[in-house]
Amino acid sequence: MAVRRQRTGKFASALSLASGAPTGKGMASLGRTAALLAALQFLTARAAAAEVYRWTDEKGSTHFTEDLSLVPARHREAARAAAREERPDPLQLYRAPAAPAPSDPAWNGSGDPQHHIPFRRFGSLMVVDVRINDRVVAPFLADTGASGIAIPHALARELGIRIGADTPTVMVNTANGVVEEPLVRLDSVALGKARVEGLHANVSSSMEFGLLGGSFFNNFIYQVDAALGLITLVPNASVRAGLSEAQWRARFRALRDPLAELEAHLEAGVDRRAGRLAELEAHREALRAELRALEEEANRSGVPQAWR
Repeated sequence: MAVRRQRTGKFASALSLASGAPTGKGMASLGRTAALLAALQFLTARAAAAEVYRWTDEKGSTHFTEDLSLVPARHREAARAAAREERPDPLQLYRAPAAPAPSDPAWNGSGDPQHHIPFRRFGSLMVVDVRINDRVVAPFLADTGASGIAIPHALARELGIRIGADTPTVMVNTANGVVEEPLVRLDSVALGKARVEGLHANVSSSMEFGLLGGSFFNNFIYQVDAALGLITLVPNASVRAGLSEAQWRARFRALRDPLAELEAHLEAGVDRRAGRLAELEAHREALRAELRALEEEANRSGVPQAWR
């Protein structure tokens, strides 16, 4: 299935391709295709909602709809039969017992080098139960090809996450067009005892399933056993908070290089016009604030100084 979900807008370059963490302007991929987002929206329909019909066209693209009349006639009967077989079980949020604090700030310190995570199937998609902020467990689609994490608005409310006018946002290209979504930081994300702290997620009002992507899975060496319905995770020492050493270095460089250039410009006394000088000094303070925030994020994620 080949669909791409993209995030753009005022914090998008701030989003690393792997983590979705804010650092600047630009664009970052959150997933593989718009069809996956359609699946997210339709998979989470209430029990009383219409069936979800799926078909694959001649180009190999997978489509989802709740309106059977939109399914091409030659695929309609197969889509109707598959919808009866693949209807997901009703899913609920529930409070999770408190988890012990991990010994490592980046991921779990359970001592078990492997984590075996069962998953449920919805067609070719995998559904797993994810513990967020050590408080709430909710169903997520596990997609190792997606770059980041998305959570439903209802889950954000359950977690007590405040979304206000000052919350960063990203523009997301979905199957239904471009929408603006809040971007929040999660204290922790856990699959069983496999736990990662300090990941970012965008909050969607159009779905009830979450999407768990590379910013979580890249912290592990992972393997999917479709026959047993298990995902095996082994901690990956070359990654922190979903990012490699090269990616962390790039994030720091993206702030330090323009800051050094701007400070040299100010020290040289170029363009001393009052209005222009105030503008440059304000920009310098903004870059310094972003760099401090990135240092704090790296500290929480256990990023070695040599990676910065």
